[in-house]
Amino acid sequence: METKTACPTSVVTILACQKIAKTFRENIYELSRIRKDWDPGYATSINVWINDTIDKYYLDNMDSVNPTSFKEWHEIMIAGMQTLKVLRASIKVDFKDDKPFLKSFFEKHGYAEYFSDAKNGDHLSLHKFLRTFATNLDTETRKKIVARNTPETVIDRILECALEIEKFTKCFEALQDDAQLNVYGQKEVAEIYVTIQDISRIAMAYYQFDPKKRDDFNFYKVLVNL
Repeated sequence: METKTACPTSVVTILACQKIAKTFRENIYELSRIRKDWDPGYATSINVWINDTIDKYYLDNMDSVNPTSFKEWHEIMIAGMQTLKVLRASIKVDFKDDKPFLKSFFEKHGYAEYFSDAKNGDHLSLHKFLRTFATNLDTETRKKIVARNTPETVIDRILECALEIEKFTKCFEALQDDAQLNVYGQKEVAEIYVTIQDISRIAMAYYQFDPKKRDDFNFYKVLVNL
């Protein structure tokens, strides 16, 4: 039975996890001050775990990453997140006196559920965020937003990104339930992804005022520099 994955997004994701894990180990003596369960042994074990997983499931597919497709995917994700953040800020300003609308809009269009994880580099959450926004935006709500000071082009850009990202849907689904990995591989990759996301979230908070180090734990920034 085939147990390898050929999905480019899956490959680049595990590579990003590997790179972040390496950065984590390099900074563990500093980071160990903020978490009781973070020490050199823990950092080393994560690196070994990821490297072993790559050897087992991904080694034969490292050349499968198509640079052109990867660049396109990444640019769509960056544009989508940037525009969603701009719209959020604009709506907060334009409707600051209409709290019920703000609450309803953010809940219905994915902000309440996905914004926090998406802005911290979780591209699975951003994919779901874009989908939810595009699916739930109705004509009446759009007109209400545009009637204030948000240009049509801002909303159009989000919808364009949501449409464009659909060509990569199979890769995003593969991250959650990769049929080309056996059951043990699926579980292992999912656990790695969650572990690195948790580390990144805390490390980015710690390095809030150190942009260079903070970016070393940001999935978007790491992915683009693979």
